[in-house]
Amino acid sequence: MNVDRALGMGSALAAIPVTAASWEYGIGSFRTPGAGFWPFCIALAMLGLGAALFLRPTPAAAVADGAGSRWRPFAIGLVSLALYVVTLEPLGYAVATTILLVVQLRWVEAYPWRSSVTIAVLSAVISLVVFRTLLKVPLPLGILPLPRGW
Repeated sequence: MNVDRALGMGSALAAIPVTAASWEYGIGSFRTPGAGFWPFCIALAMLGLGAALFLRPTPAAAVADGAGSRWRPFAIGLVSLALYVVTLEPLGYAVATTILLVVQLRWVEAYPWRSSVTIAVLSAVISLVVFRTLLKVPLPLGILPLPRGW
C-alpha cells in the first residue's frame, strides 16, 4: 500500500465518526442549518476525497535531480505555525501574521524576498482591516501602535 492509499483510507475512516457526531448535533436544512451542518459537509467532503484518493492514487512521481525531500518545507511550515500561535498575543496579529507569511512564502514556497515581503505585509494589513474594522473581531494589537478605537 502506498502513501496515497494509506492517507486516503485514513481520511475516509476519520470522517466516519465526524459524520456521525455532526448528525447528532442536528443538520437542520439549507434555510435553517443546525449546529452539525458544516461539520457534516466537511466530513462528507473528507470521506469522498479520501475514498477517491484510496481508489485512484496518483502515480508515484519520480524525484527530479536536485530535488530534495519534502520534509524540510513541511517541518518549516509546522514549526512556523506553532511559533505563530505562541507569538500572536505578545507581538500582535499584524506583526505575527507578517512574519508567518514571510517564512511560509520564502522558505516553504520559495518565493523571492521582494514578493514574500510584499504579499505578507499586504495580506496582514488587509486582513487586519477587514477583521478588526468591518467584522469587529478583537484581534491582539501587540507591539503595533494603532489609533484608539482599533
